[in-house]
Amino acid sequence: LFNYPSFFMTKTQDIFTLTAPYNNPYQGTSKRLLFVCSAGLLRSPTGAHLYAKKGYNTRSCGSAEYALIPLSANLIAWADKIIFVNEENYKQANEHHFMDNNKVMVLDIPDNYEYNHPELIEHFERQLEGHL
Repeated sequence: LFNYPSFFMTKTQDIFTLTAPYNNPYQGTSKRLLFVCSAGLLRSPTGAHLYAKKGYNTRSCGSAEYALIPLSANLIAWADKIIFVNEENYKQANEHHFMDNNKVMVLDIPDNYEYNHPELIEHFERQLEGHL
């Protein structure tokens, strides 16, 4: 319908082209869960580890600019469900990324736990029970 210059179309397509195959058949068919905390070091890796043991395909990342593995468009597209550990992490992510709110779940886990702390595991199990 529109006669846009080819340069414009190429740049537009580049913006919406993902740089990773998020639907890789070698990853299996398990539900893909993305856990997001601030730095991606303690809370989200705990959630990812816990739910990987339960049979889910999991990843973890951080919403802050200093995150070890920052939240990206590729991870968002990959995930069937994006689990933010708290409201602050969700707000940080929404500043830079478009979120499909049907894929999003926001928990209420404070940032005061070490990796795999028993209370942190209890938070995940209690808040995610029956929601996945």
